[in-house]
Amino acid sequence: MAINFEPKIGQILECNYGDYQYDENGVIVFKNYDYRLKPEMIKNRLVVVLNARIDPNACIVVPLSTTKDMGKLSRGLHVELGSDLIDELPYFKQQTRWAKADLVEQVSKQRLFKPRAMRGHLEQVLSREVVTLIQTAVIKAVNAGGLLK
Repeated sequence: MAINFEPKIGQILECNYGDYQYDENGVIVFKNYDYRLKPEMIKNRLVVVLNARIDPNACIVVPLSTTKDMGKLSRGLHVELGSDLIDELPYFKQQTRWAKADLVEQVSKQRLFKPRAMRGHLEQVLSREVVTLIQTAVIKAVNAGGLLK
């Protein structure tokens, strides 16, 4: 069930990014802009909320991934999150993740859900220090690193 509250900055949620549109042969349709297009993100992912007040119906989020990209990590566009930072969930194992600040996006609250925990739902908010690292990476991702000096 989609959230109907204003999440906290740093809160971990699950985002359903949707899917591509496929034709009858299983080939992605690129001419219909009502769906996601490559290389836009698809599938359900854990995300970190960076702003829930930009719009009453949307949040700015950064997706989390278990795939390490050394190039983007070394440029400060991804932030490593140790395996102990996010509790284990039935569909998201407790492991090292990377906050992909280069994929920051505003999404509808209808795409956002509280992740299911072993019992109930996850109610987890990352520390202010970790959120600051992610926000700094977003600044670099939008080519505004000069503001950090």
